[in-house]
Amino acid sequence: MAFGDSPEVCFLGRSNVGKSSLLNALLNNKNAAYTSSKVGRTRCMNAFAIGGHEGSEDNSDRLVVLDMPGYGHGGRSEWGKEIIKYLEKRKQLKRAFVLIDAQHGIKELDRAMLQMLRSGNVPHQVVLSKVDKILFSSSAKGTPSSDALKNRINGLDNLLQETKAMIEADPESDDADSLIGEILTCTSEKRAGRRYGIDAVRFAMLRAASLEIQAKVKLAKPVDIISHEELFERRNIAD
Repeated sequence: MAFGDSPEVCFLGRSNVGKSSLLNALLNNKNAAYTSSKVGRTRCMNAFAIGGHEGSEDNSDRLVVLDMPGYGHGGRSEWGKEIIKYLEKRKQLKRAFVLIDAQHGIKELDRAMLQMLRSGNVPHQVVLSKVDKILFSSSAKGTPSSDALKNRINGLDNLLQETKAMIEADPESDDADSLIGEILTCTSEKRAGRRYGIDAVRFAMLRAASLEIQAKVKLAKPVDIISHEELFERRNIAD
């Protein structure tokens, strides 16, 4: 793949876990990645280049995002081999984001993928998708009561803790903190006009590629500080 020295991040997950829908939201383009209810719709590595300057030979400020074929039911063994080859050999890869359906939790294939990433020293981060299915009942209309929502938030927090315990690297490993980032969450559908968690995933992508923007604060020119006593003294003189 000829992307030069551009940093890359990739998205992995079981077939039909919602990778393409998430990428469309991240890229703010509903047609960027193919979406389908059919399992295994993504059959090749799809790359999307973001940012950079047209015509410039320096691609270090451009980010390449890859949508990887899903593994598991609907996937094919040769896709898995190509994914592993890419993950283990690609020097430009800065982080792999592993999507896990919050409703169904971590499956054996997810465990195997996470173990492979750890064994290969590949920086990775788990994204729990479809958390809205936990927080909001699909059958109920409107927003749940405050008590019901509080209970569901507590349930989601418990799920996060359980997931963290499952994916945590060997605590004695020196690379535990550097390989596994914080667990992110995102919704599959819009709530109140937006999909929650998208900005957090975007920032994680940029941070992984060292492309996060540091806000520049313009400082005012220094001025002399006048005490109250001096201020009143000047006013009295003026009077």
